[in-house]
Amino acid sequence: MSPPRQENRRQVIVKAEPVPSITLKVLDQQSRRAFHTMRMNDRLQGVMDAYYKKVSDDVTYGTGIFMFDGSVRLRGCNTPAELDLNDGDQIEFFESMIGGGCMG
Repeated sequence: MSPPRQENRRQVIVKAEPVPSITLKVLDQQSRRAFHTMRMNDRLQGVMDAYYKKVSDDVTYGTGIFMFDGSVRLRGCNTPAELDLNDGDQIEFFESMIGGGCMG
């Protein structure tokens, strides 16, 4: 019995295209800004952490919400690609408010 014939096989090396990076800006109601550069498929938790780190003396971690375009609430598990964010887009941070009821 002879060994199986190996056909002339060519190896094709496929290079993955680099994932584009974007820089997002977080702006809060006190005009504090934080910039964060990330890849389109990175989770937004990175930009949220960067904001909290920058303003750690004034804002407690996890005490607010991040919004895009005034109507899209951002979650840390989202990615810029999922939300169609672009380089230079601005994210707004709003501190959570407690209370708001009136006594009467």
